[in-house]
Amino acid sequence: MWPFKKKQSPPAIDPARYQANPINLFFEDLILDILGRLAAKRSADLEKMNLQKVFATEATGWKEAVRETLHLSDTFDVAVWDLWIRNRSHFAQSADGDRHFAQNFADMYMADDSKVDVWPEGALDAAKARIESFKKDA
Repeated sequence: MWPFKKKQSPPAIDPARYQANPINLFFEDLILDILGRLAAKRSADLEKMNLQKVFATEATGWKEAVRETLHLSDTFDVAVWDLWIRNRSHFAQSADGDRHFAQNFADMYMADDSKVDVWPEGALDAAKARIESFKKDA
């Protein structure tokens, strides 16, 4: 009976989700980082990785490597914050709500007909105002 074997807990991140597109895991990590919800240990682990070499970018850090690889726009962070503000109550209902939000956002963003980071006239200014108000009240 000795030594006892510790039961393996299920992984927080399902590897099967990322087999076809491993960059999606880093994309979700970037989303969480933008919101300030990426775990410190995960952030430190990402800093140690050489994603610049893996994705053949000219970037100097993991976040920049993901942004460059996925060709993210200058308004990407606004899109993340705006959708988080408008949908956070839905995702707050589960223990893994932050990761579920990031996964949902990534799925919507990567969809062929995605309009996630497309801003009709006035929408970008409205989103920026929502974000400013949210951060001021937080």
